[in-house]
Amino acid sequence: MDALVQAIEGGTINTWILSSYWLWPALEIIHFIGLSLLLGAMLIVDLRLAGFLRQIDIMAIHRLLPLATLGFLLNLVTGTLFFIGDPARYSVNIGFQLKMILVFIAGLNALWFILKINPRVASWDAHGDTPMEAKVVAALSLIAWFGVLLLGRLIPYIGTG
Repeated sequence: MDALVQAIEGGTINTWILSSYWLWPALEIIHFIGLSLLLGAMLIVDLRLAGFLRQIDIMAIHRLLPLATLGFLLNLVTGTLFFIGDPARYSVNIGFQLKMILVFIAGLNALWFILKINPRVASWDAHGDTPMEAKVVAALSLIAWFGVLLLGRLIPYIGTG
């Protein structure tokens, strides 16, 4: 990890981020918008997959997935730029490390949804209960993404542990 930090520090992007007065605050705003899109969409999708909000047609949740994807991509770009802007701080921060583990778990969970659950959603009762597998995926998604939110907010306060 030290080699990665040394490779980034003093580089063109690192210098640009650190020398631009408004860039970091602009990235924070974009990161927050991305987080709002991601978590807002995933909250509705996951609650419906968990068997709640049955007044929403199960197929209607698909319209929220592009918003969640857009939010994730915004956070991926801005989060990467945050890391490049201050790699020494983030690389040793326990909150950041745990957050990245949860992002990885959420990604694997999303992959499971895409490959195993999503192909069967159209055959479910539009306003009925969902199978147990969908409920487990929804619960894991909610736990992982809210953990990501919490740990992201705690990064400045947790430190190196």
